[in-house]
Amino acid sequence: MNFVDSFVTLFLLTLLYLSAVKSAHIPKEGGSAHEGVISFMEVYNKSICRPRELLVDIIKEYPAEVEHLYIPSCVVLMRCAGCCNDESQECMPTSTHNITMEIKRYNPKKIQSNIFMSFTEHSACDCSLKKEAKEQRQKKLRKGKGKGQKRKRKKTVRDRIMKLSAYRAAMAVQSEEGGYSSRTL
Repeated sequence: MNFVDSFVTLFLLTLLYLSAVKSAHIPKEGGSAHEGVISFMEVYNKSICRPRELLVDIIKEYPAEVEHLYIPSCVVLMRCAGCCNDESQECMPTSTHNITMEIKRYNPKKIQSNIFMSFTEHSACDCSLKKEAKEQRQKKLRKGKGKGQKRKRKKTVRDRIMKLSAYRAAMAVQSEEGGYSSRTL
């Protein structure tokens, strides 16, 4: 009986092995990747930073207009989207233009009107440093390495305060003489 059990087990294992070999994909010589696999270049080209059609809520573009309902409530705009090769970079517009669209607007009194609304579209995009990365880089540049750097920074701050005081005094004199200043310091 032990022999029969061993034989049946061996037979089932052989069947299992053969079915696995049949289902495994063996690429042809010189052939390309599996039909269900998207090539690297196609994946890369689809994910690169560039203008793409995106749905944008009108309320997000015009936050002061919340008392109205718009139809449609969102519009398709070309906006920068995609991946950058460095985590410290983000996809940002380098060129923009305005586009005007006709939208139906309803107010709370159920009065409807067709209006023209202007939206910004992105024409060109590029990867640029994120705000946080720029700030960190500027902090590192401001930070000195030697002992003299600290003294130099203190002197620079003192100089700025002196320049600001001189500017305020000049503005006060100018306003007394009949000129006016658009800034209040």
